[in-house]
Amino acid sequence: RGTVTSVFIRGSESDQVLVLIDGVESNLTTTGGFNFAHLTTENIERIEILRGSGGTLYGSQAIGGVIHIITKAGKGNPEASFSAEGGNGRTHRQVLGLRGGTERLGYSFSAARLETAGFQRTNDDYQNIATSGRLDLRVTESALLRGIFHFRKTDLGIFNNNNFRADGAGDPNARLNDTEYIFKFDWDQKLLPGWDYRLSASQYKLHEKFSDDPDTFETTRRRNRFRPKIVTTELQTNYRWLDWSTTTFGVEYKKRQATTDTIRRDQRNLAYYLQEQLRFFENRLLLVGGVRLDDHQAFGTEWSPAASAAYLIPETGTKFKLGYAQGFKVPSLNELFGSFGGNPNLGPETSWELNGGLEQKILERFTLGITYFHREVEDLILFPAPNFEARNVGKVRVDGIELFGDIYLGHGLSLRPSYTFLENDTSSGRLVRRPRHRGNILLDYQQGRLHLNLNAHVVGQRDDFGVVSGADIKEAGYVKVDLASSYLLPWKAPGVKRLSLFGKIENLFNKKYEEADGFLARPLNFLIGIRGVFGKD
Repeated sequence: RGTVTSVFIRGSESDQVLVLIDGVESNLTTTGGFNFAHLTTENIERIEILRGSGGTLYGSQAIGGVIHIITKAGKGNPEASFSAEGGNGRTHRQVLGLRGGTERLGYSFSAARLETAGFQRTNDDYQNIATSGRLDLRVTESALLRGIFHFRKTDLGIFNNNNFRADGAGDPNARLNDTEYIFKFDWDQKLLPGWDYRLSASQYKLHEKFSDDPDTFETTRRRNRFRPKIVTTELQTNYRWLDWSTTTFGVEYKKRQATTDTIRRDQRNLAYYLQEQLRFFENRLLLVGGVRLDDHQAFGTEWSPAASAAYLIPETGTKFKLGYAQGFKVPSLNELFGSFGGNPNLGPETSWELNGGLEQKILERFTLGITYFHREVEDLILFPAPNFEARNVGKVRVDGIELFGDIYLGHGLSLRPSYTFLENDTSSGRLVRRPRHRGNILLDYQQGRLHLNLNAHVVGQRDDFGVVSGADIKEAGYVKVDLASSYLLPWKAPGVKRLSLFGKIENLFNKKYEEADGFLARPLNFLIGIRGVFGKD
């Protein structure tokens, strides 16, 4: 737990996926990517995923897609919740929550602690303390003030820090400490029945400290500090004309900043975007078009147009969809000014993407879908030998097919399979860690008080590079199975709304595999716990 975890959407690089937490950009200004390892699920309402370029509304970083994580809003009678769980590896987790609301005020807060000793023989422990909160205050009938905060503090032992050693000896004392802050304020107001606007200001800040004291294999002491920061202000307005037109216009100012042992830099960007949604023939036909202009301090202006169409045939449950988008990504501050291969003469990466698909409902019990996508990225930033200096020399072409199903089998049992076929070609070979075949099978059973969930992840063979040799290698495919369950107890007591037992097993069959060379995945990990919700019905 806690080691770097990245997401590649439709074969993109991890730093080409924009991650938003309540609308706040959370990609690191140093590396450009987002580490999902520290993200926990308490107080999350939902996660929205946009597959494919989202450059019109979101700008740089969104070549591959957008992942938006949204905090729960408070509503209803006040209620408190508490859960505690424990399992092997001396793993334990506690979560405390408070949520409720009135017509004028909604509130939602959570605090959680996760700790584990890990599964390696030394220096594999991990601690995660997280708090979050959201307040929604209705100032008038037409105006809403919203405040959101997130705080997270983690401490991680990096057993794999010595992976470059041929003997595979673990590092006994390498540590990584992160402290993360997110703040956001929104003002939403409706000016007319069809006209509203939102004014927002936010800040993302991370303090990261790496330390590695001398040991048997290393005689020098290492200390590194990284402090990425993003400040954003945005004005967005929407105008709705009857039931068939929605016009969105926005202005966004963003300042990205990084302070490390070798970098003290910032970049500013001012963006304007316009999007139009049109609905015709009783909402059967939806047309969306938009364009974004980014005026970057260092890289000048970039235009990002996009267009999409969807046509629904309600009589047959058929939906056709087609989309086109262009995008770009500015270099990260590490790529520009980092001590390893930094090149201040880099330019942005540019892309275009085309996708089309079909969804079909059958007898209200089955939904099947297929999507084809094609993306080309030019001026991809690589670190070619022999000097490993960052350069805009790469070109990537990606073609893929996504299949999904949502099948209700009856008696509380449902099946949701998905599969992605990915073919890629670059100027220097294939992309690493992008399997040609990847799939997922989710079997869900819910009947009465019992809920069971069985999830199988299937990952095919993929290209990688040896962490010791640096040579091109093939990583073997694997199948990982997870099992989760919960049972709502029939026990009733004053002030207790719900009491349930739950358990989960990750890597049910104790499969040994590596997602990246030199990083062995966790063995079977089980957790068993109890959750209570308290308040008035």
